[in-house]
Amino acid sequence: MRILVISNLYPPHFLGGYEILCHQVNQVFQARGHEVVALTSDFRNMSIPDGDTGVHEGIPVHRDLETYLPFNAPASPAKLVRMRVARANQHTAGRLIRAVQPDIIFVWSQLRVTVGAALAAEASGIPVVYTMNDDHLAGYGFGHFGLRPATLAHCIADRLLFRGITYGALRLENVTCISECVKKDLVDQNIPIQDARVIYQGIPIERFPLATAADRYPAGIENALENRPLRILYVGQLHPYKGVHTLVEAAVRVAERRGRRALEVTIVGGGAEEYVGELRRAASRGCAAVAFAGKQPHHRMAALYRDHDVFVFPSIWREPFGLTHLEAMASGTPVVSTADGGHGEFLVDGENALVFTKDDAGSLAAALEKILDDPGLALRLAGAARTMVETRFTLDRYVSDLESYLQELVNRCVTELVTP
Repeated sequence: MRILVISNLYPPHFLGGYEILCHQVNQVFQARGHEVVALTSDFRNMSIPDGDTGVHEGIPVHRDLETYLPFNAPASPAKLVRMRVARANQHTAGRLIRAVQPDIIFVWSQLRVTVGAALAAEASGIPVVYTMNDDHLAGYGFGHFGLRPATLAHCIADRLLFRGITYGALRLENVTCISECVKKDLVDQNIPIQDARVIYQGIPIERFPLATAADRYPAGIENALENRPLRILYVGQLHPYKGVHTLVEAAVRVAERRGRRALEVTIVGGGAEEYVGELRRAASRGCAAVAFAGKQPHHRMAALYRDHDVFVFPSIWREPFGLTHLEAMASGTPVVSTADGGHGEFLVDGENALVFTKDDAGSLAAALEKILDDPGLALRLAGAARTMVETRFTLDRYVSDLESYLQELVNRCVTELVTP
């Protein structure tokens, strides 16, 4: 197949794991003999790194889409700007579609780039598949109906004047979702994807070597934590909805009861300066050892997982899925996490992870103390988690499921063309 991939971001520019995963999927597609071309944005006001000649690690990348807002700016209706950008991106995508002549078009996130490119894809007559990695499409919805004149006018304008910048302009005939959670949330927001196929994502497990018990506890499990602290890792964006404050507060509580040397916390990621400042102040008020490591390149993550005893994920919003969970699990690092979201579809408390109540530092502190008191529990959780990733959540399995779906649609299209 010749596949045109459309995404708002593409490495080396990324904000989260899904942009990285998009490139990984494309690399596997290409290794399997498919021809892949990517269309993405220029990351708005960010310079393209030296040496980026339009090909990123073997994948041709066209960074020609416009964004109507920078990715780090608050969401804004900006309808007239959106309309201009949507028309520009529709034209850009249409031109590339005609040049590439793909067999299928695979649309990833459209956040900040409008639905313009997707409109061009649907207008081309080529099969189009969407993957929903979150509920960003709801941001392209209609104004709510109301009896107040301003509300009613807003609602009517969205359906008549601005329909072309809403998801209502899209047919959305072939959709995959990365979790039942994402599918339900979108359907609940009146996006017509009731027939979407759920295809769980996966990770390149070979990039996350397993740290065995001997690697992690060379002195033996019995004396595992007598002479060193429990090393805790958080990886992700630093925003209030990620709940990192819950981790800091829980660490302070454990340190107050067990002593400063009971644990060490490493926080990897970046975010809003105000929130990061709050986290630093909260950590400094207690006796817990908390280190802020900033953003780290993705190739360093495998070593970070193996160098820590526990991966904590304290998010307080409905996460679409949990790629970092899977990376930690593959590395043999036990997971302590909330479960309100897509990651809750594979986390089983006491079996492959410890689950705590979101935004509840006491619940998280109790989970961490379970591991302090019983290192053997951590090993059992890690073993079950690694087995789960090996059998259900590899990148190879994920790409195979996507490949089958894409090929199915291409074959159907060919059949419809040749059938009288």
